[in-house]
Amino acid sequence: MATGNGSTTLPILSEKHFQAGAAPANVEDLVAYCDAHDLVAIATENHDVVVYRINGQPAFTIRRHNGDAEVTALKWKWDGSALAIGWNDGSFALHSGENGRLLSQGSVRGNGKEKGWKLDLAPDFGYDDDDEEGGPVAARFSWMKHSSFGEPHTSLGGGTEDESLESLEQLTTTEDWYASVASDGDESNATLQAKRQDGHSAVSALVKTVSDLDPTIIMPKLSAIPAHGLRAGPDGNKFASQAAVDAVFESQSKTGNEGVNILLVCVSDGRILVLQDDEVEIGSIRTGSGKPVACSSLAASSTHAIFSTAGEGLSAGLADIPISALSSPLLHAVALNTKRINNLLPYVTHTIRCIQHDFTTGLNFPTRLLNNANMELAEKQEEGDIVSNLFHLAMTTEFTDTMKEWLVDIVKETNHKRWDQAINTMYTNIHNHIFVNLLPALDRLGIAASALRGHARWHEGTNKFDAPPALFSNILSGVDALRLIVKKVLLTVMTEHRQFRAFSKWLRVMIDVGVAGPGTKGAAETEEREVPNLDFPLILAYIKDTLSGSSLAAYVNQPEGLRGEVSSSKELFAKSELNAVGYEKTAAALESVAGGSLGTQEPALNMPCTAVYLSAHVRQMDEQVTKWQGRVLTEPESVPLEGASHSTRLLDTAMKTNNAASTLPCTVETLEMDGENPQQVVLRTIDREHSDHSEEKAKMLSPAFIDFPAMEVIDAKFYANDILALVRDDENGYLIIQADQQRQVRIAIPSSDGFVPEHLIIGGRPGKMVCLVFSNGGLEWKALDLDTQVSVAMAEEEEGDDFDMSGMD
Repeated sequence: MATGNGSTTLPILSEKHFQAGAAPANVEDLVAYCDAHDLVAIATENHDVVVYRINGQPAFTIRRHNGDAEVTALKWKWDGSALAIGWNDGSFALHSGENGRLLSQGSVRGNGKEKGWKLDLAPDFGYDDDDEEGGPVAARFSWMKHSSFGEPHTSLGGGTEDESLESLEQLTTTEDWYASVASDGDESNATLQAKRQDGHSAVSALVKTVSDLDPTIIMPKLSAIPAHGLRAGPDGNKFASQAAVDAVFESQSKTGNEGVNILLVCVSDGRILVLQDDEVEIGSIRTGSGKPVACSSLAASSTHAIFSTAGEGLSAGLADIPISALSSPLLHAVALNTKRINNLLPYVTHTIRCIQHDFTTGLNFPTRLLNNANMELAEKQEEGDIVSNLFHLAMTTEFTDTMKEWLVDIVKETNHKRWDQAINTMYTNIHNHIFVNLLPALDRLGIAASALRGHARWHEGTNKFDAPPALFSNILSGVDALRLIVKKVLLTVMTEHRQFRAFSKWLRVMIDVGVAGPGTKGAAETEEREVPNLDFPLILAYIKDTLSGSSLAAYVNQPEGLRGEVSSSKELFAKSELNAVGYEKTAAALESVAGGSLGTQEPALNMPCTAVYLSAHVRQMDEQVTKWQGRVLTEPESVPLEGASHSTRLLDTAMKTNNAASTLPCTVETLEMDGENPQQVVLRTIDREHSDHSEEKAKMLSPAFIDFPAMEVIDAKFYANDILALVRDDENGYLIIQADQQRQVRIAIPSSDGFVPEHLIIGGRPGKMVCLVFSNGGLEWKALDLDTQVSVAMAEEEEGDDFDMSGMD
């Protein structure tokens, strides 16, 4: 509606008042708007991150991961599916945009040393950086899915896709590919050339299709991993529900022709970590030593603009993402399979941790009962232990006084049920973990590693993919060894479970006989009725071999010599336990125990030991692949912002591009304000020229100065092709001015007692744009509807006597 002073009032979508501790800690830097879903993420004074719907209702909360953590950066993914959070301990994490569940985490620092090489499967509960207080942190994120249309693909070896196709023709039969374009003598050279180009396109499509082949799509989905009370760190959250598992593994979309998903983690010391598909780090670049204060990117451009404080002013770094290389079939296949391996490995290790937990907790109660019996036997100085006494009872059905007392008074019906339930649940859970979770994950892990080894063997000796095939052979050796062990464990579980069911049935009969009284008529009737149904070979085997110690312990428990971490891979592989691991060694060890049970721990047959071996080789692969991928990155072009000083305040940035241009040139615009002249906003434009495909140069255009006489600019943001400026007039009233080169529209801010506007956030999408106005240090917001038809129709243009834009071309 129009107001009496000729301005427009926008409808209020919502108003939000924050309680103490829930207000934004820093409304300028730590509030992020999700354009796709109209969600507002706020880092609160309590250092949690609360996500609100646009109506002011909380959607979910992400708690800080330790008591001292504070948020340093917030950024929504371009499609709203994830939220990136930086913490002051140097860590950063990606959380689900649906419910805040942790998806992945990383760190921008290493305490001045390399991350240790773990010798066990202890979960990582976060980064301990107490020794590096004040170290580098994630200061900004730049997140975009870049389109790869219209760009010729290049390989890491430097050749174009056409050159790769020519090589392919030399390696295959040309007639097979181009038989359809053979001349019959009546076709012109132009027609033949056109058909040959069609042949090239067909080969190109074939290369991409083959690289995108994914055998796992015909396999059943991986299932959630039930933890059964295990505190398992981030991996427990990632795989705790079916929806969570699907989000991890089904989010690995084929980027290929659809684009390249890039996340830049801008570090406070000037480094920029480049991640593809959210998790695969492909290298790092550097903008200088300044702290990043703003980022800007666009799907249709290959450039990310990073603005940093440099000395006493601001500077811009224009980082080019090599879209053509990153979307090439080879690098796409490598990145996709590398990400799969890095997601499947924690799935495997978490499953093994759950098996260890189920094994330990399942034996707790039975162990207490057996220890009680041994103590009773020792106190009464009777011969033998509980195993020999139960074996004697099974063979003779003769009760000693101690055994009768133990069975009737200690075990009795109640504790027998608990014993039976604990062991049956243990074996069932371990069986399910192996059959439902572990074996399917190992199959997928083997497929991904085999695909990478195939690429490594094909390109061996070239710089197109110089990861040695042995890296992937070592991973496959670990996968195959673990698969052999797991299948042996599965057979052991089935055997012991069958024995226990027979033992438990017999034990219940002995309890009933003991209650009735050995030698009585009731006991005789019970024995006559039940004993013929008992399987004594299984009962005796369980008492003799399993009752006091399951064979699973040697396969499942962590070796004592493998705990903690070491500083290097050389030190890790020097461990005798890991030297004994590998497919051939595991196969030989299994052959040596064929037909018998494993009494002592053998590293080649130990699941945690083999998992550590596998994890170490995956890390070696990651380091080599990251080194190779990093070669496609180039250092950003530095563009000083002339005239910007230490008092210059960067209000907003935006990037635009000419979609019709094949080389995707872009312009970057900034809104700045000098603290010494609050009545003027500077509009600066950086034009990124692409004179040819190999040469790029940024050109700084003359800035435009937007004056607001008799007003003080509080904040300003880009809005479509206009500017929204939050100003205070000479009567101490607040309003928003929407301006472009031709007109000005005054927008009155709905007034309320004590509402003092301080900051603007513009978000949304075409047809649903929203302006959040924060006041009183972030204690309150008003959400205004920018796309209301009423406000546009009733907007009144005013003369330019109180508004001037100079310097615009």
